[in-house]
Amino acid sequence: MTDDTPGTRAPQLPARSPDRVLLALLVVVTAVAAELVRMSGPFIDAAFTSGVVTAALTAVITYAAPGLFVLALCTRRPLDGRVVLLTVGALTVGRIATQGLTGTARYGVVLATVALAVASVVVLAAAVARISGRAVAAGVGGGLAVSAAINLTLRTWDAGWRSGVLGWGVTLALLVVALVLAWRLRALPSAPAVRGLWLLGPYLGLAVMTFANPAFIASQSGLPLWLSGVVLLVAALGTATLLALPAPNPARLPAWTDAIVVVIAAGAGAGVFFTTGWPQDPGRATTVLVAVSIVVLAGSTTIALAQALTRPTHRQRAPRLAGAATCAGLGLILPLLVYQLDYAVPLPVPHTLVPVAVAVLIAGMSMRARMRARIFDGEVVLTATPLPLAAQAPALVATCLLALVGMTLVVPTGSPGTTDRLAGEFRMLSWNLHYGVSAEPSVELAQMAAVIRDSGAEVVTFQEVSRGWIMGGGADMATYLAQDLDMEFVFAPAADRQFGNAILWKASLGDLVDVERTGLPFGEGPQRRSAISGTLTEAVPVRITSVHLQHRAENTPTRIAQLDVLLTAQPVTGAYLLAGDLNAEPGWPEPHMLASAGLTSAQDAAGAPGAPTFPSLLPYQRIDWIFGANVTFSDVEVLSTQQSDHLPLAATVTLDPATTP
Repeated sequence: MTDDTPGTRAPQLPARSPDRVLLALLVVVTAVAAELVRMSGPFIDAAFTSGVVTAALTAVITYAAPGLFVLALCTRRPLDGRVVLLTVGALTVGRIATQGLTGTARYGVVLATVALAVASVVVLAAAVARISGRAVAAGVGGGLAVSAAINLTLRTWDAGWRSGVLGWGVTLALLVVALVLAWRLRALPSAPAVRGLWLLGPYLGLAVMTFANPAFIASQSGLPLWLSGVVLLVAALGTATLLALPAPNPARLPAWTDAIVVVIAAGAGAGVFFTTGWPQDPGRATTVLVAVSIVVLAGSTTIALAQALTRPTHRQRAPRLAGAATCAGLGLILPLLVYQLDYAVPLPVPHTLVPVAVAVLIAGMSMRARMRARIFDGEVVLTATPLPLAAQAPALVATCLLALVGMTLVVPTGSPGTTDRLAGEFRMLSWNLHYGVSAEPSVELAQMAAVIRDSGAEVVTFQEVSRGWIMGGGADMATYLAQDLDMEFVFAPAADRQFGNAILWKASLGDLVDVERTGLPFGEGPQRRSAISGTLTEAVPVRITSVHLQHRAENTPTRIAQLDVLLTAQPVTGAYLLAGDLNAEPGWPEPHMLASAGLTSAQDAAGAPGAPTFPSLLPYQRIDWIFGANVTFSDVEVLSTQQSDHLPLAATVTLDPATTP
């Protein structure tokens, strides 16, 4: 038994002790694993091209595989320093391969390395359990905070997607630190581990989706991305402080207190997911409530994890540890998968209940552990050991420094920029971004920005913009692309607050005012859709709308109903532009309806009417459109690129000086 009984002082973990090195190693490996979980999303998403069942099987098989890696690493070997070094070495090789390979070879390597990463976290957590349950929670929670801070420093575009010096530098720095720490532990003796390590999976999945995800924090709360760094810091510091506080003696608490942590976790989850209006921006009070709920969710679930792992240690054989790793992997991916599948096969209940249920599960396991730790034959069996802040200092310092740097890098510059153009004329581009997943698959935000920049676009309408979707790699695409292109942006949630439509524009064109977000009828589904509109105060004010209609071919009645609602909310008056993915081809009722409303298709008026826009690899459908009224189109072209599954449509727009809004 490694946790202290009541009245025993907490271990101080001297600076040179193997325990402190082991805790630091768990932090680094968890940070690597969190990035790989985000990285797995686009590769699982790629399987959706073969159907929902194929994607689900790919995800389940990938995240069930950690047990096989544990068997390979630990069979016939005690859980000692040699196993730790072997585990970190294997993870290093896999992680380098995920970044160095391209094409189809990368697909299998990424998914295998993700499974290895989950196995590595479980193996190292089993080793750290010799210190205390709180040490395991601090190591995993600290690693998630470090990963989130690195993600913010990289403007949410992870190192694994980058081929340049910065991407490789961040990757190699983490891996070198991990190898050095593992080498220092090569003589670490074996020790028994705790049971219940499977709970690491649900905790990791919930954290990567929510409180360890800067893009999620920003989009869900309505805060700018740089302020998500403040929420992240408060959550990390608050959680570390809770882990350092003495735990109450279970024998001295009434039985009803066991349910408090469950209520807190459930309330925090509900505060995160059920307080924001759709598709409007949350008000100030709601923003504060969501930010506070995210902080409370981080603290309550981490403390609950620590309490759930506060139990006697046992000498575990490799099969039991492998079973814990497989359950951890499945516990990580199944909630994320069910949450995501709702957008293709709607659930009978709100899918936002899924992460709330995960928080309740973690808290419930904590309650179970507290109940078992009560009086048994007249004595307290076990109580949690506080973990001093000094022992958590490396992770806290790294999180604070990286988050502060990241906050400065994502603060808007406010530069208006300059353009060489005629007054009343600008270049426009519309693009369905497929939440950042390219054809390879990969996430290529810098290349996307280059395509837009080379097109000369000064106004951009986006659809399927990801702001923290794990299936899109977890990036805040709207913030990243706007900053990289020196533009401003407005965003409207669609499927949820992490997926929607956006308008970007150069500040030199003026302001975008009277911004309105229009929720569209769900109809036959399967996703919620929306539109966002704003008036650009150019030489002649022009109303601009970015819209995305339902995608199934047979959903024509739904699309007609959506256009009817949109045109009622945004009637065609004055200079007017409507662009987006209509999921309708020439000759269908949808383009005819827009033409009847007084709108002209840019591609039909001044481009190649036969040029398809989807899919990007071998396009054969024309479903992306730019329409206008009281404007003139010229130089309309479909651009050739594979950063999304759609091709971008660009046009030069000349405003009629005689029109008024």
